[in-house]
Amino acid sequence: MSLQPAFADFSATPPRTANASVHASRAHAAGDHWTVGAGGSVRLVFDAGAPSDELTLKIRALVSKSGPSVGRAPLDVLVNDEHVIAGFRIPGGGDLPQTMAFVVPADLLRTGQNVLELRSSPDSSTTLRLYQVLLESVWDRDAAERALRAEVAAEAALTYTTRSSDGDWRIWRPEPRLRLWLHDGRASLPAELSWRGRDGGEASVVFTAELNAFLGHLRTAEGEWRQFEGHLVERAPRPPRPAARFRTDVNWGRTWHRAGLLGVHLDAGIGRLDRMSWRDQRGVTAWLGLSRDGTSFTGHRQNVGEGPVGYRGTAAHPFTPPGLSGRDEHPGEG
Repeated sequence: MSLQPAFADFSATPPRTANASVHASRAHAAGDHWTVGAGGSVRLVFDAGAPSDELTLKIRALVSKSGPSVGRAPLDVLVNDEHVIAGFRIPGGGDLPQTMAFVVPADLLRTGQNVLELRSSPDSSTTLRLYQVLLESVWDRDAAERALRAEVAAEAALTYTTRSSDGDWRIWRPEPRLRLWLHDGRASLPAELSWRGRDGGEASVVFTAELNAFLGHLRTAEGEWRQFEGHLVERAPRPPRPAARFRTDVNWGRTWHRAGLLGVHLDAGIGRLDRMSWRDQRGVTAWLGLSRDGTSFTGHRQNVGEGPVGYRGTAAHPFTPPGLSGRDEHPGEG
């Protein structure tokens, strides 16, 4: 039996795991990551089955800065107390998490339970920030990412508190909560999202990879542009009230072809929507122009590695038009 994909995702509390248990020393949760101090370590106990081939290990991490300078927290990686790599300096300068791939040789593995340890050097001057650890068979490429995406997508209904600023970063104005859910046959996790309301208000945002926050801009119905940001406060497996569900068709070869159901819930606190668009974490893009009553749309869509196609939809039941909160059509804190 070969290794079942194993992962630990430290953007959740407690960490999301598969085929692994997490144990730590001098390490703790810090929002969308774990912080590991000097001499600290994080251990993953995983079942390698009956290993015969090497594994691929992927680590997403960064080293915090020392003021404006590059930080220092050399990383040791061990499997069953044997070094895979020693004194590794994580690149990137500490601005963004980096994903690094390493080989775990087959001769370091045991049948059944194994221990992977990530250890920050005792002489580290700054902290190691750990986001993800992924383990998979060398022959099952990206299996751990797929398994993690499937688990994260099982809680694809997202709620964010939001606020805006006119450019003075000392003054922020609370905005309505943003509630979002997308499902096109598979739960779709957003990377970018834009929308425009019937009142003329609009916004465009970009999400962090961990979905714990977004940053963008909005334009009020009065025409004022503002900086716009949001912070995740809730994840759920489904939207809190009936969502818009559309029967869809795609157009290629000058012919419309039946496609699957599209589920959408976008409550931005501005009433009915005029249009919306997104790019998800798979790289799929879509743009929808909604009818006046919100029961149909015309637009376009593009899957990864394919050309753009026409896209249209008509309401399936139960149905709540995108932009309606299920309470009323007026802006306000959700």
